[in-house]
Amino acid sequence: MSDALYDMSDEELETAFRDAKMNMNSGEEISTEDFEAVVDETATGDDLENLDNSQDSDLTSGEDAIDEAGEEASDSGKESPDGDADLDEEQTDEQAENIAETKQPAQKLKYRANGKEYEFSQDEIMQQFPKIFGQAMDYTRKMQAIKPWRKTIDAIEQSKLNHNDVSLMIDVLKGDKAAIAAVLKRTGVDTLDLDSNDNSYVPKSYGRDEGTLAIKDVVDEISRDQEYSVTQKILSNEWDDNSWSEMSKDPQLIKLLHMDVKTGMYDKVQPIAEKMKLFEGGRRSDLDYYKSAAQEYFKELAEHESNAQQVEKSNKRAQETQQKAQKVAEVKRQEAQRKATEQASAKRKAAAPTKPGPSKPQGVTDYLEDSDESFNEWYKNLKDTL
Repeated sequence: MSDALYDMSDEELETAFRDAKMNMNSGEEISTEDFEAVVDETATGDDLENLDNSQDSDLTSGEDAIDEAGEEASDSGKESPDGDADLDEEQTDEQAENIAETKQPAQKLKYRANGKEYEFSQDEIMQQFPKIFGQAMDYTRKMQAIKPWRKTIDAIEQSKLNHNDVSLMIDVLKGDKAAIAAVLKRTGVDTLDLDSNDNSYVPKSYGRDEGTLAIKDVVDEISRDQEYSVTQKILSNEWDDNSWSEMSKDPQLIKLLHMDVKTGMYDKVQPIAEKMKLFEGGRRSDLDYYKSAAQEYFKELAEHESNAQQVEKSNKRAQETQQKAQKVAEVKRQEAQRKATEQASAKRKAAAPTKPGPSKPQGVTDYLEDSDESFNEWYKNLKDTL
């Protein structure tokens, strides 16, 4: 079979391999006998006659020829008149693009909570959002339910009572004698000193109010940052009591001031506020001066950005004008060069000597260069002569 393959032409090998390829694609296993039969049917009598003559040829060159023919046949077997090859190439390009996109590192988003910074990928956010959103909504609902009891909870925390103490108080209110005896023993109160008819008891207020608790929440949140010491120093030592009183009514102002300290905005605004306070003699609170200074700072910043944009636009227009002028100058230069070239060419032609044409022999008339009237006259004279 190998010797027969050596002497087959490229077209015959291509046909044989195409048929074999079609059988393989159809799912049927092709045997050696079937392939030999295909080769025998494809080979011609001339090929068999050349079999003896080709035995002395180089074996290596014959194998290379078979490999090249096989590659060509395999490539040709992949092509189809319906454009499947082009479709495969397009699919391959799309797969390559998808692989390239997949290999790109996913961008991670950073979020800060509890004084720490966390990173999340887009996939993590999309996968966990339904679960986290449900938990957040449930947490909000529970916090709303707890809010009326926050003062009571704070009172228990400040009194350092545990769950057993709370149970004891409940039992006392229910009239449990053992609980009452436990309280008397615990407090050291003598029963003889008790007057059951005494109605002078007035409940004392325990626990901090809502405003104080709101301040506590903000302080608990920002105290995790290392910049908190700076914020605390500003509120306790640098700013006046009127500023603290106003910020206590809206604890979110404390948080906003802390954010300015963290971002460095405070260092930019506070010098302006101190200058205002100096010029006005300190008639307002430090918080009011800081607010006014912030407005002036952002106003100047907006004006500076506007001026920068105008300068940028002006520079852009000047650059465009310069480019247009350069283009016009270049066009004029090319036109002047063209005219100068034309004038120089005309001068060279004018200065060049005129070459005389070939002289005609005497007595010979070139009637091809003569006018129609002269030719007609000559022809008439010739007829009269004849």
